[in-house]
Amino acid sequence: MNDKEMVSIEKVNYKEEYIIKDNVGIGLGRFFIIDKSLSNKTCIIRLNFYKEEMEFLLLQSLKIILKRFLELDDVHKLNIIINEDVNLKPFLSLGFILEGILQNRTTSNDTKTKDEFIFGINAHSYINQRSKNIFMLKGRKVLLRLLTPEDYKDVLDYNIRNKEHLKRFEHLKDQSFYTNEVQKNILISSYKQYLNGTSLVLGIYSEGSFIGKIQLSNIVQGIFKSAFLGYSIDKEFEGRGFMKEAVVKVIDYAFKDMELHRIEASTLVDNYRSRAVLKSCGFQEIGLNKDYLYVDGQWRDHISFFKINKELY
Repeated sequence: MNDKEMVSIEKVNYKEEYIIKDNVGIGLGRFFIIDKSLSNKTCIIRLNFYKEEMEFLLLQSLKIILKRFLELDDVHKLNIIINEDVNLKPFLSLGFILEGILQNRTTSNDTKTKDEFIFGINAHSYINQRSKNIFMLKGRKVLLRLLTPEDYKDVLDYNIRNKEHLKRFEHLKDQSFYTNEVQKNILISSYKQYLNGTSLVLGIYSEGSFIGKIQLSNIVQGIFKSAFLGYSIDKEFEGRGFMKEAVVKVIDYAFKDMELHRIEASTLVDNYRSRAVLKSCGFQEIGLNKDYLYVDGQWRDHISFFKINKELY
């Protein structure tokens, strides 16, 4: 069954409004043309997709929209505005780039305001099928991939199965933390920080399985050019070299591509595995930070480490 058989688009009378239907005529969503410039060959549309869980149908809808505007209408640049609840993976897989966020723009039925995302794609990227916009770092044993809001189920499952294991290293979590809604909101927040250039949160994957997280936070450019490194790993994958490779890949990217000067990391005094990982990756010990973080119900001492990019300047 091809795309046209699965999804169709119909224009509503003479308005700049289109309805998206499935192959039996059920409405999947609609979109509106907000602005279209013939001279600049640009178009901006707002897309409302009702079947948020149907990733495949959204993907097919986007393909038809792309064909409609970038091929038939000879549009050079297309922007699509969506609610933050819409699945982002179809956009990224088709070569769209997230270009901006409109904060507190829409209101749901429960009166909570939500942000809107602005995705963009140009005709050149579309024609050449450049669909590699999901950030990834590949190693021999692990694949590091940018976590987006659609990864909330993997992250939730990871947190649930490692609840007791991670409790020893993190602040106390209430029960709401272990829900789809909270995990998705956390990932939306981290994705916004990624767009703003202040954070990079990556999932650690081994043979397709989500086994941990690694992140650069508090990224500062300018005269500091620094960041903080943090990570955690599934209890079943400790001591097998996965985290060391992940740290090496992230530091290499931070120094060579982001051109950061200094990376800092801290670990509990009795977390000997984490201390060994940092030392094996070339980190030097700064010293003891008394009562540094509130972990597992009490203020705990940490040992801080740093690594300098000696090839910068």
